Amino acid sequence: MPQKNFNFNFLSSNMHINRYLQLKLLQFIVRPAKKVENLEVIKSTEVALDKSFSKIIKSALNVTGFSSSLITTKYGQIHYYDSDPKSKLQPIVFIHGLGSSAQSWWILGKMLENKRRIIIPDLFHMSGFSQASNSVMNFLEHAESLTEFISQVTDQTVDLCGLSLGGWLSLYIASTQQKKISKLILLNPAGLKVNPFGLRDTLSFLSWKKFHKLYPGIMKAFPFTGIPILSKTAKRALYRNLKDHKIKELLNSTKEDHFVDDNLKNIKCPVLLLWGKEDKLLSNKIPLILNNNIKNITAKWVEDCAHVLSLEAPATCYNEINNFLNLKTIKDNIFSQLVLSSSFSYKTTLILKKERDYDY
Repeated sequence: MPQKNFNFNFLSSNMHINRYLQLKLLQFIVRPAKKVENLEVIKSTEVALDKSFSKIIKSALNVTGFSSSLITTKYGQIHYYDSDPKSKLQPIVFIHGLGSSAQSWWILGKMLENKRRIIIPDLFHMSGFSQASNSVMNFLEHAESLTEFISQVTDQTVDLCGLSLGGWLSLYIASTQQKKISKLILLNPAGLKVNPFGLRDTLSFLSWKKFHKLYPGIMKAFPFTGIPILSKTAKRALYRNLKDHKIKELLNSTKEDHFVDDNLKNIKCPVLLLWGKEDKLLSNKIPLILNNNIKNITAKWVEDCAHVLSLEAPATCYNEINNFLNLKTIKDNIFSQLVLSSSFSYKTTLILKKERDYDY
């Protein structure tokens, strides 16, 4: 029987095609994406795959104890994962980076779940499950939504851990909401006036060819540049997320007074800074400035890692966070033991006050 009105979007939809066929479609059609990166069938198929994969991880986290919840804020409904809403343990709130989602923290979250209450929100207009009530949000609105979220989800002080944009937001919140934040953990944070609009310009004119060269400076460590299938999948997903128009709108709305250089003196809580030394997305001047302008800070280079430390070096981050939060006396859970035994541990060295930016 002849086929009529054959529609690739129909094939890419979860409503009409099972995951096996989606993967086959990805294998035989999406693979040539280097040459036809904007072809609509490729984009729609990959987006459908991303959503399917995110839903699978969400279900797995729910089953293994990280419940999904929604909180209504001024800016919409924030979706978040919570290891135990009834826990009396002090919470750690993890804030993810640009174009990412709460799921980027799942390894560290599972490793720490028996030691602290773990709370991981999806930022608005990213790749997670939060639903914004407005079409555009700037940096300060994201910070305000997170501050409201933290106040609603717990009446305790929290430890805040942020990566990249999440680190920028965490720096801002720690400097303006001092009574709510007990300790601050930063993984390759953005937010300083070091080539302040360089990231905006890089992502605004980002092509697949440019991103292909940039990617090892974002995710360098094994397995993301060591396993071909995983590397290609992670690379394409990150590229699509960073090219999303909502990301561009956020970057284009950023103003000079959104940067936190002048706020650093207001951060009074203890701070742990971990910086992947091979980061090519942000400048290695940033950790030097932070180290010299935050009073109570322990700053360390993480060797042979790039920007996304939560996924590149979970074992190293876990050990450093354990030491910083004085959690070593609490026995590691089974998942932590598995990750620690199977993951690479990367060398860390102190960032010295006397280091100069011309050394990097």
